[in-house]
Amino acid sequence: MALVALGWAAACSSDPESSDDATPGTPTLTGGGSANGGSGPKGGSTPTGGTTGGTISAPNGGTIGVGGSTGGTTGGSVTVTGGISGGGTPNGGAPSGGKANSGSGGKAMAGAPNGGMPNGGTPSAGGGSGGGAAPGGAPVPSAGCGKANPQVGSSGSPLTVSGHQYYVKLPTGYDASKPYPTMIMFNPTGNPISWAEQNAGFEASGPKEAWIRVYPHPANSGNGWGAGDVSFFQPFYEQITGAYCMDKSRVFASGESSGGDFSSILGCEHADKLRAVAPCATKNVGQYPLNAGSRKCTGQVASVVIHGKNDNVVGPENGPKTRDFYAALNHCGTMTMPVTGYTDTLSNCVEYQGCDANYPVFWCQHTDPNYSNTNHGWPAFAPKFLFALFSKY
Repeated sequence: MALVALGWAAACSSDPESSDDATPGTPTLTGGGSANGGSGPKGGSTPTGGTTGGTISAPNGGTIGVGGSTGGTTGGSVTVTGGISGGGTPNGGAPSGGKANSGSGGKAMAGAPNGGMPNGGTPSAGGGSGGGAAPGGAPVPSAGCGKANPQVGSSGSPLTVSGHQYYVKLPTGYDASKPYPTMIMFNPTGNPISWAEQNAGFEASGPKEAWIRVYPHPANSGNGWGAGDVSFFQPFYEQITGAYCMDKSRVFASGESSGGDFSSILGCEHADKLRAVAPCATKNVGQYPLNAGSRKCTGQVASVVIHGKNDNVVGPENGPKTRDFYAALNHCGTMTMPVTGYTDTLSNCVEYQGCDANYPVFWCQHTDPNYSNTNHGWPAFAPKFLFALFSKY
């Protein structure tokens, strides 16, 4: 089965930490039946007026039915160039036993930009917990929509909330009436507030035009992000959603080192506000144990866990623990499939199989030498992977 190929080029660097530390391509669908009774590689069976939808095998074990009243059970493979595939329910398919046209489990995933299906068809949104609607579903405007010329601050003159500094980069041609996806990037310990803007890779073409980017700073840079910062997130979230036109169903959080710890914590404590998280190079935070049975999470999030195989700053052991935590929360199986285009040792990403529909878990155990050859830094593949993946939501 072919899996995910994510395409978008970006330059990325990583500054040493003094303490602990493109636009998605066009999906290509193979197999999946015929269009209007004729053979064809894209689209599945009877896109309009048919009785039985064509099927496309999806990597999470589900099937995607297109256009008919019922989804099939078997089909061709999915190869998504610059996108992400999953077991969503576009107009008739049923992922992992879900009901047709209901999207069992929450946010339906599809293999085309913004959740649409090539050659017609749109995903059916379902219920479920987490920070928003199905991919391709209607945006959820924040209170900041309609407010022109909001203050954004800068690295030299940041805004403040609850003892924390932050600043915001608005998309090129920002339109206060258009709800935008938002990436919140938490910087590593001992680095300036400008670190994430300069090194995370989200200021390259792609995110720069499509996303609001928010760059917060810990209350104590020398200590980095920790348990004491968690209470800041609620007022911070209220302040940014009240100032900028954000799509509340598409808010993402990522971070490196202690920033990775923090994004991982938020993926449980504030899952009701976030659609996906991407923690990188994490360490253990005692107040927030990685125990899915004891933690009382507010919902589910899609997750990409990134960790250096040979990290000699915080060690390699917490990456698998974080991965297993999210795999347990999302009820994933033990089997994985490689992510096409990210199988080299500098990325080495796999997707867990059998996860709850629309809540995938990715694990990237890389050997990128960033951060003075310690294998602890923010890897160069991360921004292009995350932008292509999260753009599907």
